[in-house]
Amino acid sequence: MHPKEFTRKIFWSSALLLLLIFAARANAQAVHTLQGRVIAPDGLQPQSPVRVTLTFSGRQLYETFTDLSGRYSFTGLSKGTYQLTAAGDDRTFETTTVYAEVSSFGSAPQLFIQDIQLQPLRGKPVGQAGVVNAFVQDIPKAAVQAFERARKLEAEGKNDAALAQFNEAIRIFPKYFEARLSVGNQLLKSGRFNDAIAELDRAREINPNDERLYQSFGLILMQQKNYAVAVAVFAEAFRLNPRNPLNPLMRATALIYQASTVDTSSSGGAEQQRRLLSKAEEALSQTSDLSGGKMKPDHLTLSMFFSLKGEFGRAAAELEEFLRKSPYAANSDAIRAEVKRLRDKDANKKTSSP
Repeated sequence: MHPKEFTRKIFWSSALLLLLIFAARANAQAVHTLQGRVIAPDGLQPQSPVRVTLTFSGRQLYETFTDLSGRYSFTGLSKGTYQLTAAGDDRTFETTTVYAEVSSFGSAPQLFIQDIQLQPLRGKPVGQAGVVNAFVQDIPKAAVQAFERARKLEAEGKNDAALAQFNEAIRIFPKYFEARLSVGNQLLKSGRFNDAIAELDRAREINPNDERLYQSFGLILMQQKNYAVAVAVFAEAFRLNPRNPLNPLMRATALIYQASTVDTSSSGGAEQQRRLLSKAEEALSQTSDLSGGKMKPDHLTLSMFFSLKGEFGRAAAELEEFLRKSPYAANSDAIRAEVKRLRDKDANKKTSSP
C-alpha cells in the first residue's frame, strides 16, 4: 500500500471526527469515561471550542477542547472525584469549575455524565436563549422540550433515541435550526452522508450564516476525499467566525490531505504540493495563535504533513506519540511498520546529505 494511502486509511479508521475531538487517555487499567456538555450562559453551546482541564487530587491530568456539539470526553479513568475546569474566553464567560464523582462498582467500563454550566463574565449581559450568530427564533415550548430530551439522550450515547427526539422537535417546529443542525450531525456521525447533506441544506436555508454548518459540510467532503472543496468550505467557516481556532485547524487538515493527493511526478506537481503545504502551515500558525498553542491536528495528520515535507524523523515521532497514547489501537502493528519505514528514510537522508 502506498504510504500516503496508508496514512489516510489509518486516520479515518480511528474516528470520523478525530480532528475535532482532542480527548486524552489514561493508563490501560483505568476503563471509565467521563463526558458532558459545556453550556454557555445563554443556555446554548459555546460558539468556539472551550478548553476543559481534568484535575485529580490537585494534579492536572489531561486537557481537551470541546467538539462541534460543545461536548468534551475523557476516557480511561479510575474511581475518584475529579475537578473539571472550563477556561473563560475573556469576552462572555468566566473560568468555571465543577466536580464529578466517578463512583464505579466492579471492573466493567462505565459512563459518567457531568455538564459544565458557564458563568457570565461580570459586567457582560447574558444573551437570549435561542440566539446563534444573532439569529433568533421563537420556538414552541414543546419543540424545545423535545430538543433538550434529545441532547440528554445524545450525552448518554443513545444516538438512535436522540435522533428520534430531534426529529420530533422538527415535526413540531419545521424551521427549528438547532434541531436540523443536530440531525445533520447525527447522520454525519453514523455515515449517512447523503441524508446528512440534505438535512444540513435544510438548516442552511433557515440560517446560512452559522459556521457550524460549514464545518459539518467540510467533514462530509473530507470523507468523500473532495479535499479542494473542503478547503473552500472551511475557509467560509473561518470567514464567518475568524476567532474560532477550529476553523483554521480544519482548513489546515484539508490542505494537508489535498497535498497528499498531488502527483509530484507530473509537470508542476511538486510546486503545487509545496504551495498547499505552505498554506497549511499558515493555517496551523493561525490555529496556534487563536488557541494559545493548545490546538493542533491529530498525530496521524501531522505525521503525513511532515512526511510530505520530507521531515521523516518528525513524521515518525508523531506516529510514536500516537502509539504511546493508544498502545492497543487496532492498527498499531501497521503504524509500527510505518514508523520503521520513516526512520529508515530519515537515516538514509542524513547519510546522503553532504
